[in-house]
Amino acid sequence: MQATRLAIAIGAAAAAGIIAFAVLYFTPALRIVEGTTPNVPVASEGGLQGYNHTIVSIADVNLLADIADTPDKKTKGLAVRSSMTEGEGMLFVFDADYPHPFWMNGMKFPIDIIWLDSEKTVVHVEHSLPPCPNQFDCPNYQPDKNARYVLETVAGFSERHGVKEGTQAQFEL
Repeated sequence: MQATRLAIAIGAAAAAGIIAFAVLYFTPALRIVEGTTPNVPVASEGGLQGYNHTIVSIADVNLLADIADTPDKKTKGLAVRSSMTEGEGMLFVFDADYPHPFWMNGMKFPIDIIWLDSEKTVVHVEHSLPPCPNQFDCPNYQPDKNARYVLETVAGFSERHGVKEGTQAQFEL
C-alpha cells in the first residue's frame, strides 16, 4: 500500500514537472527587468530590428520601447509597424526642448501620444488618435509646453493606466 502511494506521488510530481516545462517552453518569454516597476512584466524579446530599446516605466507599467533617435527613424515613427501590444511603445528622443509636432500619416492603427519634458514628466497627452490615410489631410498634434521626449503607445493606454500631465516616467538611454 505504501509503495502504491509513493508511486502515485512520484507520478503526480513528474506530471506536474512536465506540465510546468511545457507551459514555460511554449509561452512567450516574459521577465521583470531589473530596476523597473515589477507590477507588469515586459516582453524579453521583441521590438523593431535595427532599433535600440529601453524599458519605459510609467504609471506602474513597463513598456519595451523602440528608440527613435535618428532623423529617419523619427520620420517613419510607428508607420513601420502594422500593430503594437499593450507592453510596447516607441520613444522619440530629441536634442532640444520644443513643442514637437506629430501627425498620423501612414499609421495603420490608432495610438496615444505622450509628451515628456527633460525631467521625464508628462506635459501633454493626446488620446486614441486615428490613422491618417492621406498626408494632405493629416492634422498636427503638439503640446502647449516644451518636450524633450515623446512616447507613443497603443490607443487607450493613457486612460487605462491613468497617465496624465504630471505623471512621471523612468527610462535610461
